[in-house]
Amino acid sequence: MSSYQFELAFRQYVAAFDGTNDLSPAEFKSLFDNVHHKDLNYLPRDEKVIGGDGMMHLKAVTPVTREEIYQLHSKHYASGQKVTLIHFRKIGLDCVDIKVHLVNGKEETTVRVANTLSNSQVVLSREIDESFPLKVLEAKCTNVVYKWKEVGTYQTMM
Repeated sequence: MSSYQFELAFRQYVAAFDGTNDLSPAEFKSLFDNVHHKDLNYLPRDEKVIGGDGMMHLKAVTPVTREEIYQLHSKHYASGQKVTLIHFRKIGLDCVDIKVHLVNGKEETTVRVANTLSNSQVVLSREIDESFPLKVLEAKCTNVVYKWKEVGTYQTMM
């Protein structure tokens, strides 16, 4: 099952972020490649903006590419960031909900992401805003649409 293989690779990747920075760049790149698909798209949380009418609106943020994610993770790894896995839950067909706690010096944050898997790697990653409970459901629906398109790209024998 691809989610099992992904979980093993992801846990190894998270274990590298222990603050010791003892992996070579090639080893870190290998761990990154095991987790992230070559066609990865990362969708950050929408920005909350107060409009002219005083109402809060969500402003869509542009997707982040695989290379940009690699540069960001490399920078965090080099700075000695620590990552703790809070939860890893399967929420759909090749879809996992991951929540991690990040510590970089005195700065701490928690990030929750719904990931769509393809070939045991993350191909679509959507950051979840936990202040909106339906965001996990939205990410799960996005996963179903992606998987439907993925299945439709392969020819059948019927």
